[in-house]
Amino acid sequence: MVIKRTALNQSRELPTVGEQPGNIYFEGQSIGQIPYADWSGFEALDQTGKETYISEHFGKDVSGQMWSSAPATVFTQEQIDVMGTRLEAAPSDIPTFGEGAAAEIPTPEIIPAPAYEISPEQQEAMDLYGDKITDWVESGGYGLDPETQAQMIQLQTDTLKAREGEQVRVMKNNMERRGITNSGFLISAENAIHSNTSVAIAGAIADVQIKSALMKMASFEKAMGATAQYLGFLSEQSQLAYAPEFATWQAEQMAKMQVWQGKLDIYKMELNQAYQTQNLTLQAQLQSQLNAEQNAFDQEMLEIQIDATQQAAQAEGIGSIIGTILGIGASLIFGVPLFGF
Repeated sequence: MVIKRTALNQSRELPTVGEQPGNIYFEGQSIGQIPYADWSGFEALDQTGKETYISEHFGKDVSGQMWSSAPATVFTQEQIDVMGTRLEAAPSDIPTFGEGAAAEIPTPEIIPAPAYEISPEQQEAMDLYGDKITDWVESGGYGLDPETQAQMIQLQTDTLKAREGEQVRVMKNNMERRGITNSGFLISAENAIHSNTSVAIAGAIADVQIKSALMKMASFEKAMGATAQYLGFLSEQSQLAYAPEFATWQAEQMAKMQVWQGKLDIYKMELNQAYQTQNLTLQAQLQSQLNAEQNAFDQEMLEIQIDATQQAAQAEGIGSIIGTILGIGASLIFGVPLFGF
């Protein structure tokens, strides 16, 4: 007997009366089935015989291992009939997701968010500031310009030269006051003063150049910081410019999710209705079967009661006849009058 389940587009063969195989389990898994005809013989074997049977038929050495056997299931015709009834009671059509009432769910209309706009004044300021930062970074920072350095060096040189002239004048006055007239000694002392002035001028020039280099490095570091800050500002502007598009996309996705959720809710309701319909159909069929069986039982009981009544009546009639015969016999033997005579 084969019942076709149209709802699932499958076919399922119902079991046969009293001919289901038994299962052998090893390490928690089924390793084979023993035919129903051989099951009683398998059950009659001792432990060693069963393990030998399993080894020969299934190729598994279960000696001393954990294995188990499940007895064969024996179905009655009434149980098989009920199984067939339940399969036939399945609904002919399973609802399809998104169709029917769910297809009527409208998708909410999404109005795009307004675009982010920058004022012309802000755009002009951004361009100007960006250009200045670019020049600042490309120049490597700003130190002392050559003109300023030259002026600083000239100022230091003039100061040192003035000090040099004063030192030479004082040296000559001291030598004249002490009466030193040796020209060689005078030239030597004057050149020593000139040498010290040259060294001092060289140190002043180096100081100006080093200060300019340090200032340029510090300026470049500030330029990098300003660039990073400006890039962060541009990133925020980009996010603000993208925010309306993202908000619109997010709203569209939420609308799709709402429609999908609505269709899912309807689909769940349709499945539940189909399940309830199946239960009602099965319940009606089972109730019909129960009523038929009860009616047959009542009819059988009524027939038994009628037959019992008839048998009792017949038994009572026979008893009366026997009693009459016994009474006649007694009157003839003992002289007991009959019928009151």
